[in-house]
Amino acid sequence: MNILIADDEMSMWYDLKFAVERVAPSEENEFFFAQNYDTAVEQIQNNQISIAFLDINMPGKSGLELAQAIKSLNPDINIIMVTAYREYALDALQLYVSAYLLKPVDDNELREALDNLRKPVERARSVKPGLTVKCFGNFEVYVGEKAVKFSRAKGKELFAYLVCLRGTSATRGEICANIFEESNEKKAFEHLKKAVQSLKKDLSKYHLEDVLEHSRNAYSVNIRQIQCDYYDYLDRKPEARDLYRGEFLNQYSWAETYIYHLENL
Repeated sequence: MNILIADDEMSMWYDLKFAVERVAPSEENEFFFAQNYDTAVEQIQNNQISIAFLDINMPGKSGLELAQAIKSLNPDINIIMVTAYREYALDALQLYVSAYLLKPVDDNELREALDNLRKPVERARSVKPGLTVKCFGNFEVYVGEKAVKFSRAKGKELFAYLVCLRGTSATRGEICANIFEESNEKKAFEHLKKAVQSLKKDLSKYHLEDVLEHSRNAYSVNIRQIQCDYYDYLDRKPEARDLYRGEFLNQYSWAETYIYHLENL
């Protein structure tokens, strides 16, 4: 949602912005700022503001006058007055503002104000998209119905290798021995470094950076964020019992050991 903060003190902009991010975190929040009446009106006219935090004492026209203007421009905007003075509360409430907060703003009072807006705003939850991994047949990864595009083939292969380990860590040496065929250890480590960097970048495009975990010289995946046909099959879920038909990570030769295990379950 779009949020306007109008205050002649710039420090208050960031104090309030950080407070909102603490009590109502969302990747969809976008903030706009104004130091005076004219700039605030311009922001209202040019952006679809959902909530306006207004200081009462600003140079020129006051925050109360600005609240009246906002009501005329867009009555659906929620107005929250933020001030160091209690004596304007009645005047503000007569304008049917959503809340009247005293500086410094208390997190609990701010949370209550945002939860009880006069014009409720549907706030996007900061929930990460689900990651679906297909191991039977060719290895593929999806976010929702969209296939993840990997910038490096070895980055994708590294992810496949770690997925198969089901959260167990793999050292750099182990990874290099299985998916990098360089005889030179130094060169293999360089290739691994590039693969890790590209994989991190690819996952970050989908806000899934923390799926890949790194500790010292080892790597693993966070299986709590992964839905995988291979995992379901090993867990003997009824809907997954017919998934394996002799094909597993067809692209990768190192996967043959897993096929042997699957055929002997």
